[in-house]
Amino acid sequence: MRKLYSSIGGRGATGCTIMIASAIWLLAIACATPAAVFSYIRVFSIGSEQFEVCYPYPEEWGDTYARSMVMVKFLVYYAIPLTIIGCFYILMARHLVLSTRNMPGELQGQARQVRARKKVAKTVLAFVLVFAICFLPHHICMLWFYYYPYAQQEYNKFWHVFRIVGFCLSFINSCVNPIALYCVSGTFRKHFDRYLLWCKRRDNGNGDGRYAGRKWDSTTLAPLHHSTTTRRIDGVHECTVLTTFINGTSAQQQQPQI
Repeated sequence: MRKLYSSIGGRGATGCTIMIASAIWLLAIACATPAAVFSYIRVFSIGSEQFEVCYPYPEEWGDTYARSMVMVKFLVYYAIPLTIIGCFYILMARHLVLSTRNMPGELQGQARQVRARKKVAKTVLAFVLVFAICFLPHHICMLWFYYYPYAQQEYNKFWHVFRIVGFCLSFINSCVNPIALYCVSGTFRKHFDRYLLWCKRRDNGNGDGRYAGRKWDSTTLAPLHHSTTTRRIDGVHECTVLTTFINGTSAQQQQPQI
């Protein structure tokens, strides 16, 4: 969305975003309307047992309509989206991996960026794999039931359980993505913990911050207690470094930063 806002502008991008979101919702409603309107309770007989199901395809329209709708759903809901996101996510992962080769490894912080980009590349590929696995069983069951001539005679407990598992997996896919982001993204994990556990912010919002740590003197190998305090005054950052040696003496240094 940042690319859209930068190329079109604030108000134009907002209107474009609303139009795209509305079009997506209208398309979703259009795809769901046939099942919502024409579904009814149908009785199936397997041996001496009978059970009722909510059936979305009217009998008077024949098997051709049911098979056509199953194939359309397979293409629109699974095959085409999987192809699109698979291609783009693979290109994204490839770009992230190749961009790490142009980073000079001797610069400070570059190694961490390389690891982070490789982790993101693996994450986006994992999202594609999770999508493919979660939605595949449901479509396999539907294609088998409507295209195999003896499906109703051979429908047994295995296919019944397989159908239920596939139905549940199609909804589990939406739950897996946040869990994966929580595992690989420190920023997402920090904000998630903050809002879930009602953690208060440690900073007071006025630009002041404090960092404290422990270092070792490179010449005497003595432990040093090192603390840094920053303040923002009229656009100028004043950095105060307080170093306490092991014998209790301290040295203070102020460094203004623009």
